[in-house]
Amino acid sequence: MKNKVMQIFNLAALLLIACSFAPASAPSGTTIKNVEAAIDVPVGGAYLVFAGKFGGEISKNEMSGQTELKVDGCAKGSRIFEYTIHITKGGKTSKLSNRSNVLTSEMLAALNSLSKGDEFEFRNTKAYLPNGKDIVDVHTKKFMVA
Repeated sequence: MKNKVMQIFNLAALLLIACSFAPASAPSGTTIKNVEAAIDVPVGGAYLVFAGKFGGEISKNEMSGQTELKVDGCAKGSRIFEYTIHITKGGKTSKLSNRSNVLTSEMLAALNSLSKGDEFEFRNTKAYLPNGKDIVDVHTKKFMVA
């Protein structure tokens, strides 16, 4: 009896060890670009999404038509209500603030005037949770125009 129990234990241990060396597979439909983007997302907490991205390179075409900021990584229905955008164009930085998730016409004009190599970043970003009372800080990352 002891021998059978020991054999089962050894078999289970062997399977556990063998499976731990199996390569991880990405979910079907995941591309290298999606995996890189997912790795870059902060673990835990809310993060800002603009044009479907959390920072990094962004093209003028991707920015075109974008008028609002979204939040992800926390309760569905959370909404950004305050932020400051720092826009660096030709080495000179300007700051614009808003108390809404929508970009102002001044912000849109500034973003549309950016060229390849210019940067912008949303800072001091806060969001309401769906209950409309609780507030969370929102993680942000710099965008670079490609």
